[in-house]
Amino acid sequence: MKRILKGIGVALWCVLVVGGSVEEGSASTETQSRPVITLGEFVPLHTIERVLVLDVRDAESFGRGHIPRASHVPLREVESQVDDIRTLAKGRLVVTYCSCPTEATSLMAARLLNAAGISSKALVGGFQGWVESGGAIAIRGVWPRGTR
Repeated sequence: MKRILKGIGVALWCVLVVGGSVEEGSASTETQSRPVITLGEFVPLHTIERVLVLDVRDAESFGRGHIPRASHVPLREVESQVDDIRTLAKGRLVVTYCSCPTEATSLMAARLLNAAGISSKALVGGFQGWVESGGAIAIRGVWPRGTR
């Protein structure tokens, strides 16, 4: 029951914070209020390691599977880890992602990082979009087979 309520809470949070989903075609236009990156823009950058990928979900979700080479910093820790994130980024774009279909959590993280002077965007579709597009899933640093 607790897990169901938690899921409902996350879904409600997504709706309240963002107010709807993002159209893939319109997502590539960056605005101050919605700094986003589409999967099509993200994949080539991830492939050549030109971005720092930041998973802002909870530890349990990260442990069940994440985008390969992603660093884990839950949203509640992003602000306190800004200096470490800046060091890890080494001037690269930081791409945040979460499980919310409206990118609510990853958008909050991207906004926090941008406010701290770290160039950041939220991944449209988040982890679910990555998986549905055929992206490989890493589990605790081990990379199971995947298409990329």
